[in-house]
Amino acid sequence: MDSTMPRSLSPQEPIPNRLHGLVALITGAAGNIGLESARRYLVEGAKVVLVDISSQGLAQSKEELLKAIADLPDGKSLNGNDFILTLQADATSEGDVERYVTETIRRFGKLDVALLCAGISYSSTSILDTDVEQYDKVMQVNCRSAFLGVKHCGRAMRDSGNGGSIILVSSIAGLRATPGLSAYSTSKFALRGLCITAAAELGQYNIRVNTVHPCGVNTPMFLAAWPEEKMKSMLATVPLGRWAEVADVAALVSFLGSADARFMTGGALKIDGGIVMF
Repeated sequence: MDSTMPRSLSPQEPIPNRLHGLVALITGAAGNIGLESARRYLVEGAKVVLVDISSQGLAQSKEELLKAIADLPDGKSLNGNDFILTLQADATSEGDVERYVTETIRRFGKLDVALLCAGISYSSTSILDTDVEQYDKVMQVNCRSAFLGVKHCGRAMRDSGNGGSIILVSSIAGLRATPGLSAYSTSKFALRGLCITAAAELGQYNIRVNTVHPCGVNTPMFLAAWPEEKMKSMLATVPLGRWAEVADVAALVSFLGSADARFMTGGALKIDGGIVMF
């Protein structure tokens, strides 16, 4: 092999400076997907705004990201406060959403990428036994937060005149029937409607909107959600033979935030090892 050729990068290895100069805002940033995506954005050169309802979770997330900066070449000379902003906010409150967008613009001067991944799930329950309070809570967190995020992040991107990328974290439950999770599946399908409508409306401002659809992600929370035998039977349906990793999701949302995806909007991108085929 010619030693002068550039070293190839694995799909999950960050691409240096791909997001240089961009500002990326992430809701649900203290969660597994939010934190790993923030790390990926940061390592690829973006400034990141972490939004979460948990102030303790935000503090822990920032500490982990500061370590990521320190591991970069010459990273120890970087001031983490120049690259990371944490904002405690309720993503279902319009006042809080307006505030997190305003604070982002005040600190960094613009907003280029909005990764909206605030969300909740619940233990498997028949639709016949799902109470309306549970349904309303799931729809509030999973859908209302995304709607408000698109509305106010979209306004900021429009007003800047530079366009942007909005990414909604859905699920394969938003692409197929998911017995036992009727409210969750409903909320994740709703994100597709929001995505394609927003993509059609906001394209004139060069704002792209896409959904990503992970299967189960290899985290302690997911692995504890199902009995062992059920997990085995579910895993048997994955053609690639494993669950998603948070790095798999982070790699995709990094791509969607970059100029490499500049002509992609309204898409539903699966990260599911082939579970859903269409």
